[in-house]
Amino acid sequence: MDLPSRIGRYDVEHLLGQGGMGRVLLARDTVLGREVALKVLRDDLGLTPELKAQLVDRMRQEARAAAALSHPAMVTLHDMGEDEHVGLYLVFERIVGTTLRERLHEKGPLPPAEVAELARALGSALTHAHAAGVVHRDVKPENVMLSPVGPKLTDFGIARLPDSTLTRASTVLGTPAYSAPEALASGEFGAQSDQFSLAATLYEALTGKRAFPGDDAMVVATRVATGKQPSPTAVLPALRGFRHVDVIFDRALAKEAKSRFASCEAFGTALAAELEGANTAYMMTPIPRSSIVNRATRRWQNIAALGALVVIVSLVIVGRFREPEADGVSLKSVASAFAATAAIPHLPGATATGAASHHPRIVPSTSAAASAGSTSSASSATSSATTPSGSAHPALDSAPADAGRDTPPLDVRAADAAAPAGSTQR
Repeated sequence: MDLPSRIGRYDVEHLLGQGGMGRVLLARDTVLGREVALKVLRDDLGLTPELKAQLVDRMRQEARAAAALSHPAMVTLHDMGEDEHVGLYLVFERIVGTTLRERLHEKGPLPPAEVAELARALGSALTHAHAAGVVHRDVKPENVMLSPVGPKLTDFGIARLPDSTLTRASTVLGTPAYSAPEALASGEFGAQSDQFSLAATLYEALTGKRAFPGDDAMVVATRVATGKQPSPTAVLPALRGFRHVDVIFDRALAKEAKSRFASCEAFGTALAAELEGANTAYMMTPIPRSSIVNRATRRWQNIAALGALVVIVSLVIVGRFREPEADGVSLKSVASAFAATAAIPHLPGATATGAASHHPRIVPSTSAAASAGSTSSASSATSSATTPSGSAHPALDSAPADAGRDTPPLDVRAADAAAPAGSTQR
């Protein structure tokens, strides 16, 4: 293949690559002194003059529309011209890097984080173009450049022939694996068909496999029209940590255009959010069943402990505000009386109070002073009367074990009344 040495004001250096319809040449702008990429129509397609003229008109129209676009993820169109040898040519910025196709061939699928970057950038670029009335019509890995400053979408301005058939797809349409069903069926290109092509491109970038594989154009077109792409998580099990990735691609690759996302940007944002937001280290690690059971058991134990704590607190609160008994006897007063009695069991003489404490039923005194006086009198009267065993309680030596069970309780108040008036004086 002979290349011209000069096209317009551009000196041609060498061939960069070629596609189904055109060639890309590396050239230098002799006026501005910069490297550019020249795109020209292939001269070996055997197109009729009518088809060639139609294609040239479409290129010119799209080139003007692309010149009005400015986006970081779009290749910039610098110039357009006609040459007597090559015909119409387009001048694009020179991008240093490889195509997505070359990257997939060399290293396989891209990491999810890089695919997320592609999705955001390309989705935004296509939506920007659609807003200006420009439809790309040929989104595929060969037309995505991976530059040091980010991805770039190329090939704006070259349209497909509207009356091309699948038998000529290899020369005019390229592979139909990235074409939307409506584009293959009736040549309807639009924003939604670009979205389908973008989804097929990102599917391959993420999994390393085509969504609709095949070598024969008719077989591939049939799969695009009637078949369903394999789930990305089935193709690449490492993607199972991203729970919604299959659903996102199902929608973007829907057979009906109305079932897809509202825009390419909406699709790119949804896919990027899924690939950036999932915690793969956690979601892809299976949780042992035993740990789930233990966690559930601990949860019920915590609930039971909390219930017990509530009951205890409730009992404390109720006991604090509960009213004392009518006769004034409380647990605290009984404990105090028992402690005072136990402290004097071996005094030299038996007191009335001590004798009374032997009986289980005691009628409390109405006067603390009177009770104290009667106790002092009884102690004086019996200070020298002890039993042979030395006990202060004679009944413990002479009475049987069951003696005193029928004896009425000692009424301390009666004893107080019967005590002599001077019993409190020594």
